[in-house]
Amino acid sequence: MVSLPPTFAYPAHDATTKILKEAVIPFCRDSGLPLALMIGVKRAVNPDLQLAGDGLGRADLVALENLCAENQDVKFLCTVLSRENQQELCVIGRKFRNLHIFGCWWFTNIPSIIEEMTRLRMELLGTSFTVQHSDARVLDQVIYKWDHSRQIMTDVLTDKYTHLTQTGWSLTDQAIQRDVNNLLGASFEEFCR
Repeated sequence: MVSLPPTFAYPAHDATTKILKEAVIPFCRDSGLPLALMIGVKRAVNPDLQLAGDGLGRADLVALENLCAENQDVKFLCTVLSRENQQELCVIGRKFRNLHIFGCWWFTNIPSIIEEMTRLRMELLGTSFTVQHSDARVLDQVIYKWDHSRQIMTDVLTDKYTHLTQTGWSLTDQAIQRDVNNLLGASFEEFCR
């Protein structure tokens, strides 16, 4: 897993591309492990705040498209930090079978944005994404992160099921269990196979 700035470009004539091409991607290819990309962090925007001084920026996701297209035998996971990148990320996720979208990271990990992202992802990706991940450096952050996400996932699924049943679709316990499992990790596990 790697955090990358919004200026991340691939391919480029830089150390990041060299490391990815010559070490990381071959390792992922050989081991069968996916490479997780977290794109959009601007480090030390306010250095006086130390670890709390990071910011965010809108990324050019052409780099992600290029990675997925050039390495179709390698699996990638991706989450982005900028709200403005979310729809583009979902569209890329629809275009590449070797990409799995996951979680809400830092500044997107607030209830209003989690809800917006989850609804957007559900509409564009169905249940083939992972609604949240646990990358927090502090255990307390994991607890509130999952409390928010579980409730939002429940609300989003309730709305989706209500709409579907109004069209005549019959909701079953098995369908609910399948969808919840997919959103909480089963789609990730399937992706990794």
